[in-house]
Amino acid sequence: MSEVLHADIFFFITGIAVIVCSAILCVVLFHTIKVLISLRRIVDRIDAGTEIIAEDMQQLRSFFAQEGFIRNIIRAITGSPKRTTSKAKTAGRNTELKINDESR
Repeated sequence: MSEVLHADIFFFITGIAVIVCSAILCVVLFHTIKVLISLRRIVDRIDAGTEIIAEDMQQLRSFFAQEGFIRNIIRAITGSPKRTTSKAKTAGRNTELKINDESR
């Protein structure tokens, strides 16, 4: 066989191999992009969920900080109604520990 025929066979086989490898690479990249898009949606949902949970925990913390944890548990067990306070009193109330002089 002549050298030209050997070169033509080599380039023909190499060309087919490049086309097949490129096609496989395109399919793999396509599916990888689909997976990454799905992961991005999942991460966005998780972010939204954690923000909602953080808001709920903030509300729960302020609920127990304002009224007192033990008092709320006793009130829930005994079924006694919650005291209503005026908005003026609760607006100035801070979450710091204060000693009430109501017993004197």
